Amino acid sequence: MLKPASAMAAGTIVELKGGSPQQTVNSTAIAMKSLLGLVCDPVAGLVEVPCIKGNSIGASIAFSAADMSLAGIESRIPSDELIEAMYKVGNDMPRTLRETSIGGLAMKETGKRRKNIYFTKNHNRG
Repeated sequence: MLKPASAMAAGTIVELKGGSPQQTVNSTAIAMKSLLGLVCDPVAGLVEVPCIKGNSIGASIAFSAADMSLAGIESRIPSDELIEAMYKVGNDMPRTLRETSIGGLAMKETGKRRKNIYFTKNHNRG
């Protein structure tokens, strides 16, 4: 949920800083454009890897998008169109890369080892 969360955070930041409704909408669009098409591949179905780090980057994007909007920068693409595009990109993206944990980093050797560690009762977290 990194993409929508960053967009919502950007809009919230603008609101909290006293921005206009149009600046709020622009900030959500700017943030969403920055993350459109990002693969979601949580290792073992958990948000520990790579999502926590991705959320930190998403927060940085949210603050940057808010600052840009408050400085007068406008999104050339309206938020409504970005939301529609995000939906289409998500549908067009292979199932393995849509938060299923069956593609991307989740299926690399380290991802598979981490899954075994997380879900084995008697394990050494070494």
